[in-house]
Amino acid sequence: MDKILEPTSGGVRQNRGTEFLAIGTTFTVVSLVFVLLRVYSRIRIKRSFGSDDAIIVFAFMLAIVFLTFNFLEVSAGYGQHSYHLSENELIGSLKWYYSARPLLIFSLSFSKISICLFLLRVLDKTHVKFRRAFLYFLIFLSLVNAVISAACVLDRCRPVRKSWNPKVPGHCKSPKIFWRFAYVNGALNAFGDFALALFPISFIKDMNLPLRRKVVIFCLMSCGLICGALAITRTVAGRDLAPRSDTTWDSVDASILSVVEENVSIIVACVPTLGSLISYWHKKTKSKSSRQSSYELRPRGQRRRSQMWRESISKPSRTAVPYGPSSLARQDTGPDDASGATFESVPSLAPIIQKTMQIDVERSNVAAV
Repeated sequence: MDKILEPTSGGVRQNRGTEFLAIGTTFTVVSLVFVLLRVYSRIRIKRSFGSDDAIIVFAFMLAIVFLTFNFLEVSAGYGQHSYHLSENELIGSLKWYYSARPLLIFSLSFSKISICLFLLRVLDKTHVKFRRAFLYFLIFLSLVNAVISAACVLDRCRPVRKSWNPKVPGHCKSPKIFWRFAYVNGALNAFGDFALALFPISFIKDMNLPLRRKVVIFCLMSCGLICGALAITRTVAGRDLAPRSDTTWDSVDASILSVVEENVSIIVACVPTLGSLISYWHKKTKSKSSRQSSYELRPRGQRRRSQMWRESISKPSRTAVPYGPSSLARQDTGPDDASGATFESVPSLAPIIQKTMQIDVERSNVAAV
């Protein structure tokens, strides 16, 4: 570990750890939503959970562990100037910082591999071997890049713990070598993102679909351009870190871009697979609106009868129907008796009962005559 910078006179203790964690947590939650939607779409709608889905879930799990390490390094002092930290705080923050790098590298790699496997599934019925060979080449390149980059991080010092504790006996390589490998890793990540974003052009143009739908599909599958731009920006942001030693402060911008790139890569890998879920929701909403429209087109009287029939089924009458001699006797109690049930308390049955009683009285009169 390099010599620690001395504090400048009158310097104020600053802390960007909260900013780093807020951005990382927000993007991780958003990527979680997209992963859950993808898993739901594959299992419940398409019923075809494949290897590309399993790999993106694994990439997200690495992102969760990476975020956990970020919390640990910030709690130890990451995001502050090194000269404001005690020796134990500096050792702890750098320990979690360097330990989290391989997780980030493999998460980015598995996101690209998931996209490649998804495109191979799309091209499963095609006979163009060049397209499939190119996707297998990108898978191989992503794996090799991840393994070499992670090995470079872990092999920065021997033993490894000397990377964060200078008192441990051993030796470290020049920081310039470490950041040169970071440049190579960023360049290969950007190449993979741009290649996967532009690759769909080779087969979308041959699809028998309307031009508007082709444009929509291409826009969804070309979101990887955002990841490529983030990879370049992250690499450029780390170019001035090699000659410095205030790692806990100077690397915050690069760390923020790293966590954003990681989660955006997961989101981009999930977006093209959500077409079936969107179609399912669209059909369900359209069916519901069509039923509502057909109800509104009915004649007013028919709609009213239909509504009364549904209410009579869903809401049973709470008023007891008068029945028997005792109920008839309660009619004579008068209107002041609130406890007496009258025919008016059941307006739908009162006319029928009154008419029936009138007919009985008329029959009795005829019989008496």
